[in-house]
Amino acid sequence: MAGITVGAVIFLILVGALVRMTGSGMGCPDWPKCFGQWVPPTDISQLPADYKIRFQVAGKEIADFDPYKTWIEYINRLIGVLIGLFALITAALSLPLRRLDPWITRWSAAGLVLVILQGGLGAYVVRTNLKTGIITLHMLMALLVLAAFMAAWMRTLRTQANAEPGLFRLSLAALLLTLVQILLGTQVREQIDELAIALGSDRRAEWIAGLDALYDVHKVFYYVLAAAAAAVWWQGRRSGTRALRLLSWSLPAVVAAEVLLGLGMHHLAVPAVFQPLHLLAATLLFAGLFLMTGLAWPRRPGAEQAHDEHAR
Repeated sequence: MAGITVGAVIFLILVGALVRMTGSGMGCPDWPKCFGQWVPPTDISQLPADYKIRFQVAGKEIADFDPYKTWIEYINRLIGVLIGLFALITAALSLPLRRLDPWITRWSAAGLVLVILQGGLGAYVVRTNLKTGIITLHMLMALLVLAAFMAAWMRTLRTQANAEPGLFRLSLAALLLTLVQILLGTQVREQIDELAIALGSDRRAEWIAGLDALYDVHKVFYYVLAAAAAAVWWQGRRSGTRALRLLSWSLPAVVAAEVLLGLGMHHLAVPAVFQPLHLLAATLLFAGLFLMTGLAWPRRPGAEQAHDEHAR
């Protein structure tokens, strides 16, 4: 169940990127309902004549009704509700395991709390009309949810890996660098959204030119991240644990995909389809490095065996 929840969270991050790609973030101007209805309208005739004023956000009239954007945002919310259910089931199933391994329960409970907070933050994003900075916090919270359930999942697998302090330090450093890069990318994305509104979707070629120095930092940071990933690969390929070796060999492919998608957006006028794929690659890189960090964790000698004896 924890593994299913991890997969669902990654899928929701991709769906969230699709919402941003299509400009559907305000497809439903209210929360938790959509245009005051539990099932959104499919045609403007189902809305009152003054709907743009009645459902105004932050004191501003909303844009013209677009059923396409409304349903994209609503489906995103439905998937969020489903993940909330998955998180609740995972936490409930973890309770009988608290004697065997209390960290399974702790991480599962933490994931459930974070999902609830993420739902509230999502409502705030809508009520503030996609306020700058809140979207970045929303992305950070999604990664924390992913990390919590991945930690619970890893504990249930009870994978026995040799402690590798050197690889642990490298993978942890690369993980933190990846987190910083994702947050930088989210802020760049916020700027692109603003430029899309100011310049229009038909002037995509001008979006990159309108970005400030933050984008330059984001580009240069990829060299740092690529170097860190290369160091993890070099150390991990010689690991005594098969899972760590496999994860190490997957790093070059994921980093290459991430960089190529970034270059494609820079040189090809930010193709819409590249945006969610770029974020998906970054999320997979984060997940892979998180797994490596957990597997290479330098446990105290005999700690796991002593815990197993106590549980029995």
